[in-house]
Amino acid sequence: MNRWRKVLMGTLGGLVALGGMGWVGLQMLPANFSPLIHDGADLGTVAIPADLPAPVRRYFQVAFGARLPRVESMVAWGRARANFGLWMPLRFRLYHRPGHDFRREMEVTWFGIPVLEALDQYINGVGMTGPVGMADTGQRVDQGSNMILWAEAPFYPSLLVTDPRIRWEAIDETSARLIFPFGNQEDELVYHFDPTSGLLTHITALRYQGGSGEKIGWRVDFQRWQTINGIQYPLRVAITWANQRGPWSYWDFENIRWNVDLSQQLPTAASHRPVRPATQLRVDGRNRVWQPNP
Repeated sequence: MNRWRKVLMGTLGGLVALGGMGWVGLQMLPANFSPLIHDGADLGTVAIPADLPAPVRRYFQVAFGARLPRVESMVAWGRARANFGLWMPLRFRLYHRPGHDFRREMEVTWFGIPVLEALDQYINGVGMTGPVGMADTGQRVDQGSNMILWAEAPFYPSLLVTDPRIRWEAIDETSARLIFPFGNQEDELVYHFDPTSGLLTHITALRYQGGSGEKIGWRVDFQRWQTINGIQYPLRVAITWANQRGPWSYWDFENIRWNVDLSQQLPTAASHRPVRPATQLRVDGRNRVWQPNP
C-alpha cells in the first residue's frame, strides 16, 4: 500500500495543486462499468451442514434460507473510495474463481476520468497489488492476496461448506474461526456475527500490509446489505488496518453475476460445468471483449 500511496500522490499532486478544482474532482464518483450482457447459470444449491458452529449455521439460514446457492465463479463491479493521504474515488471490476484465484482491476479517477490503473490479484498461488507496472509481489503479498479469497466468501457462500480443504472452529455464540489453505500451509480468519440479526458483521485477521513489515490486524466490515433474488449479500464493505484510525477504503458491490465463464479473465478458471459466457461486456455504448491488463 505504501507504493500505492507514493504513485497516487505523485500522479494527483499536480492536479490537487490547482486548488479548489482539484479537490472537487476527487469528490466526484466515476460512472460505473456497464453491466454484463448475459446473466450467469443456475447451478442449483447445496445443503447447509448440521455440524457447523452455531453462529455460522444461523447466518447461512438467515441470509440464504434452507440451502446455499452453488457458486463456481463470480464477477462483480462497482465503485469505491480509498484514503491514500487524500480520499480518492475509483471504480473496479472483480473476477473470482472461489477458493483459487481472483483479479480486481481498478481505476482511480478525477472528475470521473481514469488517471491511474491498479490491480489486486491472486492467480496460481501468486499475489500482486498496486499500480499496474509497479505492483508489489512476494511472499507477504501472497499471504494477503490469498486471504482476500476467503474474506470475500460471503459473495459465494457455497465455498464455505463444500471445499474439502477448510474447517470451521467454534469460538463463542457470535464468532467462529475459518481455517483455510495457503499453499502448503494454513491461515485463518475470524468471522463475527450480530447476536440479534444473525448476519455477518465483520471479519478479523492478521495480514501483511504490502510487501514488507510484519503482520498487523486487518478488519473487513460488512456495513450494508442488499437482497438479490431473495438472498442477502453484502453491498458496502469497509477495510481497516490496525495502524490506522479508521477505514482506509469503502467498496460498494453494485452489480454481481455468478457462474459465468471467466476463462479469459482468469486463465485457470475453466468451469467444470457449462455456463454462459461473461466476456462480452458493453462499454461506452460499444460491445467489446475485456482482456486482462498485461
